[in-house]
Amino acid sequence: MFGKVFVSYIRTRIGFKPLRTIYTPLSSSSSSSSSSSSPSRGFDNEARFPYKKWHELDMPQKQEFIKRFVKNYRHQYPSSKTNVSLKGLSIGMDEHNDSPSVFGIFYNDIWKSFKNKPETKLDGSRSGNRFSHPSFKQLLSQK
Repeated sequence: MFGKVFVSYIRTRIGFKPLRTIYTPLSSSSSSSSSSSSPSRGFDNEARFPYKKWHELDMPQKQEFIKRFVKNYRHQYPSSKTNVSLKGLSIGMDEHNDSPSVFGIFYNDIWKSFKNKPETKLDGSRSGNRFSHPSFKQLLSQK
């Protein structure tokens, strides 16, 4: 119970959408598309994007992302109370050889925001979500 409440708190503090709006079942997404070529275009676009998704990372890569993410988030938002929560979630990863799943949500959100956004806008502005700053793209792992 505490874990669900805590993750929900983190998600709302950072500005995430509810999970049901992020992850839609395949049947509902395919029925809503008007042409049969749109899923293949999305797949081709995803295949050309040079960064791995969270499930493609191995444990050391996940842990390295988490460490760098916590440090970068603290640098971008120094007065945010979320920094304490992120630091608390990241403690003990090496000892237990794990990675908190909530960081997978963060990683995939960063991945999606830069996959869908043209790379010409590198002026450092924070339009969009909290992870749209170019420094977050540097945290993604290359394929």
